[in-house]
Amino acid sequence: MTRATVVSGANFPNRVELSNGLSVTFDVPGDEPGAGPTSTQGVSASLAACTAGTLRLYADRKGWDLDGLKVEVETTYEGPNPKLFQVTVGLPEGLDDDQRIRLMRVAGKCPVHRLLAEAIEVVVEEV
Repeated sequence: MTRATVVSGANFPNRVELSNGLSVTFDVPGDEPGAGPTSTQGVSASLAACTAGTLRLYADRKGWDLDGLKVEVETTYEGPNPKLFQVTVGLPEGLDDDQRIRLMRVAGKCPVHRLLAEAIEVVVEEV
């Protein structure tokens, strides 16, 4: 299990502490920008990183060179909420057609992609 905790304070209103010891700071829309991405931008970044990581793991197992791999996520909003995550994968030259087809199939199977594409229960409770 992973735990993400925010304890709000004047000097760090949006710092998320993760149970693995890392921390991430997010901006809140309307705040002075600069501390970090908004929460929805963080989701886009997670999708890009997860897609690239999944492709690299697969390619490493196959012994394929993915130097120069580029994954970009463009997020379209409807009001403050994301409406569409458009993932563009730039595969490096030197891969054959079969490798490209297999990699593009794998790109849609990263855990964040699956999480966003499927319904998942979120429970909010007071402690």
